[in-house]
Amino acid sequence: MLNNINISGLSEFANEVKEDRNEGNASYGIALDWVSGTKTKVKTKNMVLGNHKIVRDFEFVIDEPSQLLGANHAPNPAEYMLGGLAGCMAVTFMAGATAMNIEINKLRIEIDGKLDLNGFLGIDNETNVGFPELKFIFHVDGNGTQEDYKKLIERVTKHSPNFNTMKNEVRMIGELKTKN
Repeated sequence: MLNNINISGLSEFANEVKEDRNEGNASYGIALDWVSGTKTKVKTKNMVLGNHKIVRDFEFVIDEPSQLLGANHAPNPAEYMLGGLAGCMAVTFMAGATAMNIEINKLRIEIDGKLDLNGFLGIDNETNVGFPELKFIFHVDGNGTQEDYKKLIERVTKHSPNFNTMKNEVRMIGELKTKN
């Protein structure tokens, strides 16, 4: 055990995926229900990992600050997205550190970005609605070297699924179902 990660478990899972690529396939999903105003409730769907169905029974609430017509009762969608990005980057960093036999005492990731809401509000159709850039900082305390940490951050940029989902263009497939 290193960094509270089971080293042999990590190695065993990697070997399982090497032997059968399908064991590395993971399917995720959520269902969102509108509550009121800008408040929504999200429930996780069960996950499929390889041939295993994993029960994921979690819920969280999304809201906007009052200035954006919400009640300020929960993080907004952008904050959850950034939190999900940082969480995935942290998992990738910690798994890599563990594989490299580096003990981490503390890891903090900060991500900051600016949105121009003129696009969201439909005031300026030329304005990028999304974040044009995100800046991230890794604060690390451990027994690794500066070079080790640079390799780990490079690993994050290559192997973090959420990082690469945001970095690369994702095909979005929409569908509408109405109740008449």
